[in-house]
Amino acid sequence: MGQRTAFLIKRTYWNGKVNVRLVHHQWGIGRVMHNNFMRAFMEMVTYRGFEEKTLKDFMTIIDDKHSLYKEQDFRKNTKSIPNVFDKKVIKRYFNKTDNNNGGVIIDIKEKPSDKKPWGLDVESVKIGFIIGDEECDYNYDLHKYIGEKPFEKLYSGEEYVKISCSGEYAYPEFLEMWQGFIKNFEITEISDSKMIDDVDVLKITEVKTKNNNNNDLVA
Repeated sequence: MGQRTAFLIKRTYWNGKVNVRLVHHQWGIGRVMHNNFMRAFMEMVTYRGFEEKTLKDFMTIIDDKHSLYKEQDFRKNTKSIPNVFDKKVIKRYFNKTDNNNGGVIIDIKEKPSDKKPWGLDVESVKIGFIIGDEECDYNYDLHKYIGEKPFEKLYSGEEYVKISCSGEYAYPEFLEMWQGFIKNFEITEISDSKMIDDVDVLKITEVKTKNNNNNDLVA
């Protein structure tokens, strides 16, 4: 019923152990997933209690006992630890969900330590968004998708807001706030367009380097 999304969350703890959770998130369209992520993230990084904060505690804002699809724990350096940004892994997880509007993938990694740290020390956070079938073009006469299929492509937070609900909630003020948030906390956005941009920059750099080397030889 309604707009159904999901959170796929991977957390690598200070001792190398890994937890992966797939959680249902109702009404996650537009900027809702962004807002819940920012709220939960701020709670996680500012928490100063003595009892241990678990990944389940981190997601209590959108998570309850009825919303968990799947949870797995992995020992340190286990070969089966999934890369949650791998397209095959994403489809394998999200195909298990009741979903029509995609979701968000989050990878939280704590700084490695020989002993348990007093407080949370985050080394890196990565985030990417995917769209569901409502954002894809399905031809019922041909019985197939025209163009992109659900869960196939990674988007940045800004890209997802502009696609979801035809961009109805892509207010400039929100997009500016989102960009400021991820920049301030050094959160890396994983998107196909970003990957393409990085490849293009690398190619340009390689061409310039090659040309400069040729000029040096000529000189």
